[in-house]
Amino acid sequence: MEGKRSERGRISKTRRKLLQLTGTAVGAAIVPTPTLTDKVKSPSSHSSKALEPGRTNRFLTPQQLTLVEELTETIIPSDGRSGGAKAAKVADYIDRILRETSNDEEKEIWREGLRFIDLMSRRQSGKSFVALSPEQRIAVLKVLSDNAEVAELPEIRFFNALKHLTVEGYYTSRIGILEELQYKGNTVLEEFVGCEDAHHEPS
Repeated sequence: MEGKRSERGRISKTRRKLLQLTGTAVGAAIVPTPTLTDKVKSPSSHSSKALEPGRTNRFLTPQQLTLVEELTETIIPSDGRSGGAKAAKVADYIDRILRETSNDEEKEIWREGLRFIDLMSRRQSGKSFVALSPEQRIAVLKVLSDNAEVAELPEIRFFNALKHLTVEGYYTSRIGILEELQYKGNTVLEEFVGCEDAHHEPS
């Protein structure tokens, strides 16, 4: 019983810390708000970007998709060796996973998790996440990373799911497989080198 009380206290303390970073009232939970859920239901609230080719029939709104692009790029950025998550179109992969899932709770975790990230960014830096510098973006995600073991909280569940799908999407993409991992596939050999023991003397 004492262990359960201690665990509940740890979860409650982490929740209060996270909510204070967003300016949300202590004790509040991630719940639907008009900020994002109304945008999903109301096409008129979208910019013309919503009508661009390739951005129709999505789970994520254009604003959310852009945010996911920047979040995944922060987790796996481009470097001199290969393109990052944005070039690998990891956000499109995540959008398809969310669009096709029948788990409504998972969908809501993502909607509100994205709202939470934006609130925390504005609270810390006065800007949306997409407007932050790379260093500021890392600082925002580090807050969640430092509390990743408190998986009971929806904010942390969102962050852990974001990391998982980012890695999964990236390393199943052409860029992740061929450029980052440098997978060569089935290479055709000009001649068969055989499989004899190196110490075997020919008769």
